[in-house]
Amino acid sequence: MAAYTAASDFNVPVLPQPLDAARLQDLSSLDKQHIYVFSWLSDLHRFLESLDGAGASAHQIFVKNELAKLTPVSSAILSRPIRILVGKCYSEIFSKGDCKTLFDVINDLLTALNTGKADKNIESKFFLVHVIGDIFACAGFDIKSMAAHAILSLLRLIRYSNQNAGYRASIFEAMSQVFSLCGSFIDESMARDVSKQAKSAATGDKSVIVRAAALNCFREMFKTVNVLNNLSDLDSLRSIVTKAFDTPQACVRNSAALCWASALSVASTLTTSVVEVQQKRSKRPTPQPGADGEDANAPPPPPETVKKVVQNITLPFEDALKQLSSVYTKSGVSVRVRAGVIATYCEFFLIYGSGEVEARYFAIVQNLLDHLFSHPNITNNRFRKLSARRHVCFLLNEVVGQYLLGEQGRLNAVRILVNDLLKNYPTVMKDQYEPSKYTLVAAVSALKYLTETLGSAIIPQQTMVRDSLLMVLQHPNYTVQVATCSCIRSFLLQVPSQLIFMANAIMENLKRELGVLRSRRMKPEVAGRCTGYATGLAIVIGISSLRPQYASLDLTSRIFTMATALLKSSGNVDVLISTTQIHAAWTIISGLMSIGPSFVKLHLSQLLLLWKSALPKPLSKDMVADKNSLEYSFLLHVRECALSSILTFLQFNTRLVTSDVSKRLGVMLLNTSAFLNLITSRKIEEDPTLRLSQTLHLTDYQVMVRRRVFQCHIALISGHNSDGLQADVLTTAVSIFAEPENFTPPAPLSLSIAISAGTLDSIWEMTDNYACGVSSMMQAFNLLKFEFEKKQNPELISKDWLTTESFQSRIEQMLVEPVLGAVEHDYLSLFQQVETESGIVPWQTLPKSPQTAVVDYAIELFALLLPLQTDRIQRSILEQVASYMTASGMQRDLGRKAAVTANIAIALSATIKLVSAEKNNNHIQLHDEAVLSMISEILRAIVVKDDPYVRFLGADTVGRVCAIAGQNFMSKQVQYGVDEIFQNRDPHVRAGLALSFGSINRHVGGMATGSHLKTIAETLMSLSNDPHPVVHFWALKALASTMESTGLSFTSYSSKVTSMLCKLYLSDKHNQECSSALSSNLEAEYSTPRVIAHCLDALIGVLGPDLQEYTENRDLTSLLIQQMFLESDPLVVVEAIKCYQHSILFAPQYFDTQYLCLVLTRYINIPIKDLRDAAIDAYYQLARNNVNSLFKYAGRNLEGHLWLAMDLTPWHEGLRQIVQTWISQTGVNEARLWVMRCQAVMTKTIPRKKRETKVLSSINGGPDPDLGDEEVASFAASEDGNTGVKMSGSDDTVAGGEPLKWQTRIFALTCLREVLDMNKNTPNNLVPRIAEIVRLSFSASTSNVLNMRLVGVKLLDDILSIFGQLPDPEFADSTLLEQFQAQIASALTPAFASDSSPELAAEAVNVCGDFIASGIVKDVTRMGRILKLLTSALESCAAEGAEIVLGDLKSLSLNSQIMLKLAILTAWAELQIASVDKKFVLDVIEPQVNILAPLWLNALKDFAQLRFEPDTGNDMTSFSESTGAKDNVLECYEQSWLKIVEALSTLIEREPDLIISILDAGKSTLASGVEKNETNDDAAAFFFVIFGICFEGLLKAPGDDVLASRKDMPVILRSMKSIMRPAICGASMYDGNIFTESVDLFDRIILSESYECQGPLVDVLCSMCVNHPATKRQYDVDINGNDTMSEGTSQMFELLRGVMSVLTQMFPALGDQAESPKILTTEAVSLTKHAMDALKDMIEVFPFGIRLDLYAIYFHIFETFMDTPECQAAVIPVVLPSLRGTLANMIVSCKEADSEAYIQIIQEVRSLMALFTTTLERNSQTRSEYGIGLRKNCLLSLVVVVATCESILAANDPLIEDCCAVVIDSFNDPELVSVAAKCARSLLITSNRSSFSQILGRRLLPQLVALSSRDDMVGAPGSENDVAAMAVTVCDILIPFIKTLDGDRVAPAMAICIPIVLYAVKASQDEGSGDVSAQRRQLIDIANVDNLSFRTVISALSIAQRSQLDKVLKGAATGGNGVSGFGGTAGNGDVPSIQLRTDFAV
Repeated sequence: MAAYTAASDFNVPVLPQPLDAARLQDLSSLDKQHIYVFSWLSDLHRFLESLDGAGASAHQIFVKNELAKLTPVSSAILSRPIRILVGKCYSEIFSKGDCKTLFDVINDLLTALNTGKADKNIESKFFLVHVIGDIFACAGFDIKSMAAHAILSLLRLIRYSNQNAGYRASIFEAMSQVFSLCGSFIDESMARDVSKQAKSAATGDKSVIVRAAALNCFREMFKTVNVLNNLSDLDSLRSIVTKAFDTPQACVRNSAALCWASALSVASTLTTSVVEVQQKRSKRPTPQPGADGEDANAPPPPPETVKKVVQNITLPFEDALKQLSSVYTKSGVSVRVRAGVIATYCEFFLIYGSGEVEARYFAIVQNLLDHLFSHPNITNNRFRKLSARRHVCFLLNEVVGQYLLGEQGRLNAVRILVNDLLKNYPTVMKDQYEPSKYTLVAAVSALKYLTETLGSAIIPQQTMVRDSLLMVLQHPNYTVQVATCSCIRSFLLQVPSQLIFMANAIMENLKRELGVLRSRRMKPEVAGRCTGYATGLAIVIGISSLRPQYASLDLTSRIFTMATALLKSSGNVDVLISTTQIHAAWTIISGLMSIGPSFVKLHLSQLLLLWKSALPKPLSKDMVADKNSLEYSFLLHVRECALSSILTFLQFNTRLVTSDVSKRLGVMLLNTSAFLNLITSRKIEEDPTLRLSQTLHLTDYQVMVRRRVFQCHIALISGHNSDGLQADVLTTAVSIFAEPENFTPPAPLSLSIAISAGTLDSIWEMTDNYACGVSSMMQAFNLLKFEFEKKQNPELISKDWLTTESFQSRIEQMLVEPVLGAVEHDYLSLFQQVETESGIVPWQTLPKSPQTAVVDYAIELFALLLPLQTDRIQRSILEQVASYMTASGMQRDLGRKAAVTANIAIALSATIKLVSAEKNNNHIQLHDEAVLSMISEILRAIVVKDDPYVRFLGADTVGRVCAIAGQNFMSKQVQYGVDEIFQNRDPHVRAGLALSFGSINRHVGGMATGSHLKTIAETLMSLSNDPHPVVHFWALKALASTMESTGLSFTSYSSKVTSMLCKLYLSDKHNQECSSALSSNLEAEYSTPRVIAHCLDALIGVLGPDLQEYTENRDLTSLLIQQMFLESDPLVVVEAIKCYQHSILFAPQYFDTQYLCLVLTRYINIPIKDLRDAAIDAYYQLARNNVNSLFKYAGRNLEGHLWLAMDLTPWHEGLRQIVQTWISQTGVNEARLWVMRCQAVMTKTIPRKKRETKVLSSINGGPDPDLGDEEVASFAASEDGNTGVKMSGSDDTVAGGEPLKWQTRIFALTCLREVLDMNKNTPNNLVPRIAEIVRLSFSASTSNVLNMRLVGVKLLDDILSIFGQLPDPEFADSTLLEQFQAQIASALTPAFASDSSPELAAEAVNVCGDFIASGIVKDVTRMGRILKLLTSALESCAAEGAEIVLGDLKSLSLNSQIMLKLAILTAWAELQIASVDKKFVLDVIEPQVNILAPLWLNALKDFAQLRFEPDTGNDMTSFSESTGAKDNVLECYEQSWLKIVEALSTLIEREPDLIISILDAGKSTLASGVEKNETNDDAAAFFFVIFGICFEGLLKAPGDDVLASRKDMPVILRSMKSIMRPAICGASMYDGNIFTESVDLFDRIILSESYECQGPLVDVLCSMCVNHPATKRQYDVDINGNDTMSEGTSQMFELLRGVMSVLTQMFPALGDQAESPKILTTEAVSLTKHAMDALKDMIEVFPFGIRLDLYAIYFHIFETFMDTPECQAAVIPVVLPSLRGTLANMIVSCKEADSEAYIQIIQEVRSLMALFTTTLERNSQTRSEYGIGLRKNCLLSLVVVVATCESILAANDPLIEDCCAVVIDSFNDPELVSVAAKCARSLLITSNRSSFSQILGRRLLPQLVALSSRDDMVGAPGSENDVAAMAVTVCDILIPFIKTLDGDRVAPAMAICIPIVLYAVKASQDEGSGDVSAQRRQLIDIANVDNLSFRTVISALSIAQRSQLDKVLKGAATGGNGVSGFGGTAGNGDVPSIQLRTDFAV
């Protein structure tokens, strides 16, 4: 259908063929005609959309002619999608190209529109009206002369449009489009006619879309036509929009809000306007045909225009706001009207723009807080007050604060709120303005949001904010106090340095007020101030667990003491004072409970006693005593306060809730429940004169206590401590939420009458904040999550697909929330308040009133307890629930009936969710059929309810029940649904049952429902065609759920569903423009196009990759998606984006990616959150595939859009993922560009949008500029033309702009750090940009925002680690960073300023250490202030009892000082570690060793005590006085201990004596003459500290409780080796238990860890064995004198076994296992050598008798290596030195041996030699790689044995012959010649050391001589029968042998060697080779040995030999070898004489 080019051309659209009208008529059905036209128009629009201006102009005639063919087409085809496409096609050609055909087109359309009667051919006129409106919307200014004609035509039609709602709405929309560009050209009378029609429609039309369209028409008129001439016009408009607000549909309210906001905006800015108006005509001229045949129906020429100056009203900004607030506060208006007013506020602020809103922030705050929120009509009703507070917070926080205020604007807003509002309380002057309590509540709420969003940027204003909050906290109103406490909490989380100050200040104020309370000067407000201070103190202390480094244990202990003293003294005062004291005390204790177990367990026993006394068991006298209401109120209040502290204890101290504690608490809860039941049974009448509080009644206290009891029960059950609970608790819970009579409605009289009369539309519209006791867990289609659900998913709200996040949607959500929450309802919620990056806490999660909260907790308790009961109890409870639903009294109270139904639905849903989540828990289950049947019956009644929210929840629960009940249950449910659908025509019943089908498929799964798929699918498809909007909407939603869950099983239905969706979408009966007003209204609420798009997305998921094969489905899908992009509903566009995403994923070659990218660019920065999130998600998917293609398609402006979107919502995870994906793909190739990108973000400024004052005129009538594009353009303006990367510079900034938010800039720096990390192995990529990188780090490090400083310092650390070692490319003698030393030092300075933080200072200290260690400056005298800073910090640490001071950073808490101390010690430890390889660091570290070593050891001692010892109350060492913050302190130690241990170990390795003396004896130097105590049995004082920590680190490394990671284990083992010195460990290491545990640990490491860990472990084992105390003592002997096995020897064996295990792990053959060895990597070979060397050393410390056996074991290992093919190439060559050493040790051991042992040693040696010789002989013919390697290794090993053991071998040993034979035979193998030569040389060289070697040499020498002259021998490898080469090889063997001789033995050896050389010369000449350089070299070497002997030997040569020798040496002379001739006479005189030189040095 779609005409596209090949896939390689990216689906470039082409011009479709002309519309074939004949073919259209020939199509058999209307549906096919419809699809044909739809497809053709879609192709045409896609083509026109791709054209530029010239192309659009060129195709105008074609488009005009082709679209004209649609006018006579059947009206049934011209449905809404066709109308939209035709209008868009005209818009494309006229908005881009010229307008040469524009007048003709609009004239033709208007002529067709006016043809015939106005009430005929409505569908055709509908089409024409829509198209005319679209044309005027895009090009109306060019046809302004036709505007009046168009308006007249539309006015003519509107009178006859009452029967078609969509048609009527389209007429008003068309008029609004005409007015949008041509309003100034329409005369007043015509405008008034339009205004009259619009007013009538806006206030009285039955169709909501008509009302919305009429209001849109009004809005456009206000912009362009002067209709607001006086205040009465504004009043008239206000009445219109007020009526529009009070409608059920949101679309009308949104249109009214936008209309009113536009009108107020116009009225508040315009003063005068110059307009061109048309002169009135006396009569309409009759059109005459032109001379050239013009159409007679052509419109008349435009009338003449005149200019007119119109005076308009001027409405100041403040007055405009008062207009809004006056409607909001008017008595009698509904919640819908108030919601409409808030929407108007929102639109009004957005119209004004960010710049104006920032400038007028005080006026906005003053209006909202004083005129709106504080108005008596609002404050005299609780619901209205809470609703207004929520509205005000929404406007100030989400609209103004988040979307409109920049960072500087937020800081200014903080200043305004504090200085102009909060500081005015309390007043100090008589006439000073004092804000009301309502103003204060809203102000601190706004300040709270600003504080959270500003973060550490608020630090410059911290003192001002802190003081104002402390002043407001004293307000006597409880709501103000709790709101202030919430703000204090947020403030301290961002500025934790103020924690201790505020805690002290509040505590002192509380003490003062308590003193006043007990005095005679007490006033009523004193008690209120005490409550406020107590709450504030609890909140401040509760923050200690979140910011523990700023906490103080001393302060915490004093607070706890004060609280307990208040409780103890409460019995000595009157009841009112006692009430205040008790409340304050328990409130403070509640705050202390949130600190956590580390504090609470120290006081748990005392707390249990306090709780027991506050919650006693009701005694018999209580049942008979006649107490008044005051006493009962007091007793209930005490219990509620105590239960609050118990609740916080259970929430924050789970691991302290043991079975004993839970039982004791359970008894207390049961006692409280019994007391409550007692009071309930008494039915006490309250005396108004005897009230504990003026605002709380006795029933309120009962409800509050009941709420706490339920909360505590839930906390106990959540902690799996439900053993003590009884079934009575469950019964009580059921009666609370389901019993019809168990509620006391606090509704006003009017609401009670409405409930009784049954006129209330819905329970969700009630406004009494109780709503007949309905639960607050249901928020429209969303559900708040219970605590057990949050464990599985931390999100607070379970959002449905229908939920949207736009500003308007959030306002609308408030209308269906009858119970509003507020933080003052339960101050304990502040302890668990969620911290969000956006600062916006969902208002749905705020605690509800106690009356509603007790219902919520009763439902949660029901869900938790019901599955734990027996089947009998479950049936009984459900029977009770069912009886409540059908109770007769429910019919009289419809409101309570609806509430009970909703509560039961929520309770059953929660129960089934819990059971489904805990399938593996046998204690939580619902398996009884009777129980499930009862649940099913209840749900069937719920599913068919009229309430859509309850129906939706019930249907979802049906699916969940089927998932746990089984196949039979599901079959019955499906059959019931089908039967009921066919029998019952009620739309609500059909909708509910359809939803249940979708839920069953979603929760049961496609495979389990396969047998019912056909039935379900056909039923849902049938219902989707139902004309009722409710039925077909929910049927389509259920169909989408079915497709999503069944997957491929649904493929067979895909074609039917695709055709159906296309048919429904093209139908005018399934959208809001249908003719019926009732259906249209329902369609406005339930958008069918949206759910069709949702179904389409599910269908694409079903098809998956098969979408490429299903051509028809793919084409229809593509058409629908493209059409949905043109929809005005943003939620339909959201679904279309999702559809296109999945289509590209499954069939990328058929869908245009570039088209999607261009579409998404429109939405990435709009304020509609849903659409923005969908665009971001789609971009992320495209970026993951190929980010370069994404930017290629979307254009480089996308980068600017991304950063602007990030600046708007810096916390958006999708945006972060896009940029991170971008970095991961381009971070290496575009490293330099990324530096510039980040620099551009850091330096970019954006303008604050300001609303420009416009003057209406005929000249300036165009649309408003798009400021968002200006911001993007400002990014693009600074881009480098070649690279496309934004550059920095002064030209980038925009006047009046401000930088991006600090969160955005931090993210840019984080991206830069990622780029640096990716390029750390290739840092040269970034060297050209090093200056920019340093500049960025300096800029961030010196920022006013602490978070920026921290990231900047970390970036500086990255720079040092990556570039620190690089040389400067221009100055090779200098490092790259040496030139930036000053910048680095300056960047670190702010980290130690007074406004810094401990975290920042600690990081900066680390950077200082890294700077010194990097070697940028190696001269100590040039390290400057960085070294001075480190040194002074170290001295501060060393000072006893002194506070750590770093620069100006002072007055730190103890925890902060610990953190800084550890940072300092760690920095010095890293320097010590670096000094091992970098000697220049020694100059820095050595002067401080005496200070460092004790500090390091003390830190390790503190860490060991903190981690491994139990808490001991107040008997703690200096390290951890902050027991309450143990976890935080421990975390600091865990990050530092390894570096400190490694530093100590390296220090011990370098200077053991000095360090041992310093650490163990506390001396700075070692006294002269003091020797090491090598035999001391006692360990050094510090040994067990280091050893214990290392042991724990090794023990916990692989587990969950991580002390060290696997990569740290080698470091730990090396450190452990350093302390295994006798002078350190003594004999303590070998204590039985310690040794056993250590060996077990070592075994585990051997079995489970890598070679990297086993290498250091071998060193540890060897050190422990060699230094074992048993080696220093005489070994025990038996009666025969043999060594016996002592305990020490056994331990040594264990250590040796460990080394053996290392080898066995690598070589299983050592353990007699027929397995191949592991892959012998380089690490494995190195470890093998290491282990063999360790075995060599360890063997020598054993007793002699055992040693002999160990030698045999060692040789067996070596023999095993020989037998292993894999060991030949790598292992054996590296272990030969170890073999030599072992043999040498064995020879030394012969001195200790008796004759029998001596013989045994000789036999071992001879066995080795025999093994090697036999192996050589046996494998002499083997030519494999293994055989060759084996022979080489045997030959080498044989030589090693002979050379090492020759002294103990006999001269007549028969092995001599074997040795000679194997050596000589090896010369026959070319692969072994070189090895054999080396071996022969070695044997000859050593032949003079013993008799054995002499005999061996004598036997070997003749054979070598004979070898040189044998013709059948081969020479060097690679030669062919090279006899000369063999002779040369033999000479190379003999010459070193000659050099070892002396005296008379030299000449005979020369006499043997020289002839061989000459023989080699002759052989070379015979073979034709003239190269005798090797022989010449050998002769010279021989001559250099002994000249005299050389001359003697050559004189004895024959003449021919001497001649030959002379020729060789002459060649040497010619070659410059220094030999000129021979001396002496050679015989005959004709023989030339040669004179010899005496030196033959070469």
